Amino acid sequence: MTPANVNARISGQPARGECRPAAFTLIEVLLVIALLGLGAMLMVNGASDLIRTREPRPDEIFWEAVTSARQLALEGNQTVVFKYDKEKHALSWSAKPEANHTLAYPGYLLEFLPVIEQGTVLIGGQLTETTVLKRVRFYGDGGCDAFRAQLTDAKGHRATLAIDPWTCAPIIATTP
Repeated sequence: MTPANVNARISGQPARGECRPAAFTLIEVLLVIALLGLGAMLMVNGASDLIRTREPRPDEIFWEAVTSARQLALEGNQTVVFKYDKEKHALSWSAKPEANHTLAYPGYLLEFLPVIEQGTVLIGGQLTETTVLKRVRFYGDGGCDAFRAQLTDAKGHRATLAIDPWTCAPIIATTP
């Protein structure tokens, strides 16, 4: 009998210095599948947001028009007149009558109100303003007339936006 070689290969185990055949463990395979699924879910969700278009809210349209009117006043160092046309449902602003900028404002009634509530009447349980401004001016220094904007939807629900006359930015109301 010959003595057994110490360096001889035992069945199923590689000898020293030899590499095992390359393979993935079950955990590695499951981890890759989970990561691919997560990536696919994020891609589908992001793509659906790109495809789905959201209607802009009336207050967003209003602030877009206010920002554009203020920008026009600042760039030209001039007074810009800002109005709401009820028949056309459009906001318009211009420094000169012939150069009119407009933005469609569908769905809501918009009224410019003075900051100081001078005349109010209680109608149907809602406090209604009697004084309405026909137009608002934006000035070349970045300021505007002191006013509030009241948005009324088809159901009669009202929302009032307060505007800072120094910066023409929204004033955030605090709840008592």
